[in-house]
Amino acid sequence: MSKRLTKAQFQYIEDELRHYHETKNELEELRSNVITGSIFREYKDDNIGGSSGGGVSNPVERQATILEMDKQINRMSKVVSAITDVLSRISENDKTMIQLRYWSNHKHTWEYIAIQSFMDRATAIRHRDIIIKEIAKQTGFKI
Repeated sequence: MSKRLTKAQFQYIEDELRHYHETKNELEELRSNVITGSIFREYKDDNIGGSSGGGVSNPVERQATILEMDKQINRMSKVVSAITDVLSRISENDKTMIQLRYWSNHKHTWEYIAIQSFMDRATAIRHRDIIIKEIAKQTGFKI
């Protein structure tokens, strides 16, 4: 028996899909910051001779920051990977539907999206539901 996503879970996955490109860019930036260690060098100390620098100097705080960033990177990585995988396996019509629904600057109606995607309105919504459900499965939701 298949468990359905709650409305909140469905909306969460839609938001992740909507912000996919931003999340992907942010993930690359976070990974780069961790690799270069620049998270601890964000503030340049212009105060010559006075106080300590603006970075994290306490080893415990530094470790906590790294662990928190690691959790954030893992979550973002899982989401980006799931969306990338699902997008690589869907049809061009479904990709058009996702583009118009989630990545367009305009709020298109389902009727418009369906016409542009060469499908019926109900079919477009059904395909969207399948895509959202597959992303949810890959990100760890139990459905």
